[in-house]
Amino acid sequence: MNIERHVASDGQDDAHRLAWRIFLTSVANGLTAIVVIIGVAIWMANHANMQARSTTAAQLEAALQAELDSVAISTQDYAHWDYAHTLVTNRSTADFYENFGSGATESTTFDFIYVLDGDGTPLYAYETGGSASDLSVYDHRLSAPFYAAVVDSPVVPYFTKTGFALNGDRFAAVAAVRIQPDEPASDGLTDFPVMIAGNWITPTRLATLGRKFFVTDITLDTATSAATAEQSTLLFNDITGQSIASLHWTPDRPGQRLLNTALPVILALCLLTLVSNLVVGRASSRQTRALLDQQQLARTDRLTGLINRAGLDTLISLPTYREAIATGRIAAIYLDLNGFKQLNDSQGHDVGDLALQVFAERVRGTLRAQDAIVRIGGDEFVCILRDENPCQTAETIAWRIIKATTPPVRIGDRAHKITPSIGVAIGAEGICWPELQKNADRAMYRAKVSGIAEPVFYAKDTNNTQPLFTAVTG
Repeated sequence: MNIERHVASDGQDDAHRLAWRIFLTSVANGLTAIVVIIGVAIWMANHANMQARSTTAAQLEAALQAELDSVAISTQDYAHWDYAHTLVTNRSTADFYENFGSGATESTTFDFIYVLDGDGTPLYAYETGGSASDLSVYDHRLSAPFYAAVVDSPVVPYFTKTGFALNGDRFAAVAAVRIQPDEPASDGLTDFPVMIAGNWITPTRLATLGRKFFVTDITLDTATSAATAEQSTLLFNDITGQSIASLHWTPDRPGQRLLNTALPVILALCLLTLVSNLVVGRASSRQTRALLDQQQLARTDRLTGLINRAGLDTLISLPTYREAIATGRIAAIYLDLNGFKQLNDSQGHDVGDLALQVFAERVRGTLRAQDAIVRIGGDEFVCILRDENPCQTAETIAWRIIKATTPPVRIGDRAHKITPSIGVAIGAEGICWPELQKNADRAMYRAKVSGIAEPVFYAKDTNNTQPLFTAVTG
C-alpha cells in the first residue's frame, strides 16, 4: 500500500500523459501483485497440505516401527539367556512361567508369547489375562512364518526376525528369536527352541497414537480396501511380503483452511499468509518433536533410563565416537551382575527391577560427563570411555564402579549383595567397535567364571593369537 501511494504521488507531479501511464503501470503492478500473491498462496496451501500429509505418514510409520523395535529388544532380552534355554530344555513349566510367561500375562511387556520346540511343536502359550500356559490360545497361522524364518537362518547371537502379523481382525507387532545360551556355538547345537512374542495394535492404541500427531479418525483396515481421495494410507506386509492390512486417516489440511480464509482481500491474504507460516511452522515443529520423542523412546531402556542396544548403534556412529574408535582412544568396560538371577528368582521381578535401577544409578555416578553407559540386556551393561589415556582411565573408572557397587542394595527392610564381574578392553588402531565390545565381554566372562572381584583386562600376546587376561588389583 505504501508503494502504491508513493507511485500515485509521483504521478500527480508529472504531466497528464505520464500520470496516466503511471496509473496504468500502477494498476498493472497491483494486478500482477495480486495474481502473484494468490498464486503463491495457492502454491503454499498445496505445499502445506502435502507437507502435513507426508509428515504425519512418516511419523505414524516411525511410531509403529518403534513399537516393532521395542518388541524385538524385549524378546531378545528374554530369549538370549542361559537360564531361559535351561528352563525350556528341562521343561520347567512353573519356573518358565514365573520368569518369562508372566511377561505376557501379568505385565505390559507383551500381549502374547509362544514358545516352540526346535521341531516346531508348541510348548507354551501365554496371553494377556491368562494365569498360566494355555495352548488353546496358540495361533499356528500367525507363528508359522516367523518360526520358519528363524530356523532357516544361521545361529548367531541376538538374531531376530520382526514383522507385522494378522490374527483374524487383530493386528500385531511380532518378533521371533531362538532361545539360546549366551555362547550358542560352544555346545555345537543348532536346533534351539523358538520364542515368538508380540503386542496387539488395538483400536485404542491406534487412537492414542493418532492423537499424538493430530489425527482423530485413524482406522486399521484388515481388508486392505482402497482409501478415499481425501485420506492417506499406510500399507503393511507380513514377514513373507504379503499385504495384510492398511492404515487410513484424514490428514490435516492447514493450507486449504488458510486459503479459504484469506481470499476475500489482499491485505487479509498477506496477513493470513504470515500467520499460516507461523501456524504451519509451529505445527511442523510439534510434529517433528513428537517423532524425535518416539525415536528416543526406542533408543532408551525403559527400566533404567540408560541407552539401550539400539541407542548404542546410534551412539557409536557419531563422529566423535568413530574418531575415538579409529584412533584407539577408547575403552569398553563390560559389567555383569553376580547374584542377580538368584535375587530375581527368589524375590521376584519387582525387586530385581529395583536392584537394576539402583545398580545403574550407582555406576552412572562413577562416570564422567563424556562417558556413556549402555544396558545391553538383562543384567549386562557396558561403559564406553573416550580418553587420551584410555587404559589408565578405564582402570580408574573400574575401581570407582567396584567401590560404588560394594555396599548392599537395600530394598525394603532387606539388604541384597549385588556386585559386578568386570571385563575391560582397550581400543587400538584397527580394532572396530564390535570386536572391542566382544573383547570386553570375554574379559568379563573370565572374571565371572574365575570368581575374580577385580577388573580383568583383555590383551593379546604378540607372539600368538591367544588372548591374555590380566586381573588388576587396586
